[in-house]
Amino acid sequence: MSVKPTRRNETDRLSLLEDAVERLREQAESGTVVVEGQRDRAALDWLGIGGAHVIVHQGDPLDRLLEELAVAAPPVVLLVDWDRTGGRLLKRLEENLRARVEVDTQCRKRFASCCHSRSLEEIPAELEALRRLAGPR
Repeated sequence: MSVKPTRRNETDRLSLLEDAVERLREQAESGTVVVEGQRDRAALDWLGIGGAHVIVHQGDPLDRLLEELAVAAPPVVLLVDWDRTGGRLLKRLEENLRARVEVDTQCRKRFASCCHSRSLEEIPAELEALRRLAGPR
């Protein structure tokens, strides 16, 4: 039996998602946000997330990226996709960075808990859809 979406639970999800975006904005102001690809980077722009952005999949070896992140402005916010592949990448990045720089994985957990999407690049569309469903506030 599936649960029929209601205005209330969509409004709650919208509130949680907007809160997650705001917390990411705060972390990114002084830190570095790590995403998987160019479309994730475009989603950060759409969401108004400033600060330094680093893209994992742009052709550089992971070792070079890890060296760059080890001296990046903390916190290093690891915002890779919350699917199986993203989980593996998160583990590798976190294991290699945790002893060298402050690492934040809470932003990723917040998005994963309130989004139906599995990646950052899908959040703008999900946010717009939730805003339409929630109606005027």
